[in-house]
Amino acid sequence: MHQPLSQNLVRLLEEDSSQARLTLNRLLERTEGRGLYLVMVILCLPFVIPFSIPGLSTVMGTVIMVLALRLAWGKPPRLPKSLGERLLPLGMQQRVVAGSAKLLRFLEKLVRPRRTQWLTWPAARFGNALLIAFLALLLALPLPSPPFFFTNSFPSYAIILIAVSMMEEDGLTIWLGYVVALATVVYFGFWADLIGNHLVKWMHTFVELLRSLQ
Repeated sequence: MHQPLSQNLVRLLEEDSSQARLTLNRLLERTEGRGLYLVMVILCLPFVIPFSIPGLSTVMGTVIMVLALRLAWGKPPRLPKSLGERLLPLGMQQRVVAGSAKLLRFLEKLVRPRRTQWLTWPAARFGNALLIAFLALLLALPLPSPPFFFTNSFPSYAIILIAVSMMEEDGLTIWLGYVVALATVVYFGFWADLIGNHLVKWMHTFVELLRSLQ
């Protein structure tokens, strides 16, 4: 029987943390991989509004892409050691888990298990994970705003919808995620020439910077 992820997080809070301090990788392990989708959602939250900190999308998008590719290839859901194995201070641990549980309770009012059988198919999980990885790649592109408005927001909306739907096994809401993903691809396609030119200039500048440091 499907159990809301928020209940698992509350149970983690009730455990004796002095014996088992929490890390993000332990959180992923104890939530049986479903916490992976929660991490993706949290990493996308800074981009829900059109403007965000320059460079942040590249870092967050790269982390999401790595997690999604591991999911696609059936690897255990884990973050790099430098991030995933770091012990969280007890106060932060309680805030992270409690805050995540609060967010999940809100999402669980909107997203719930329905028409879920096809979501359990290996091909569906593989395809959805690759789609998230592709959207994360778009999120990670170093594009300035302006002129490229919403290039962080649109991929984030799609990732959030797809990740939440997979986490809660919602075979209906995920179609909304597909629509937003398609709209995102169309939007990026509209800017394709300008994006390509910008990335070429960015790469040239990056190479020149590396040469100057030698």
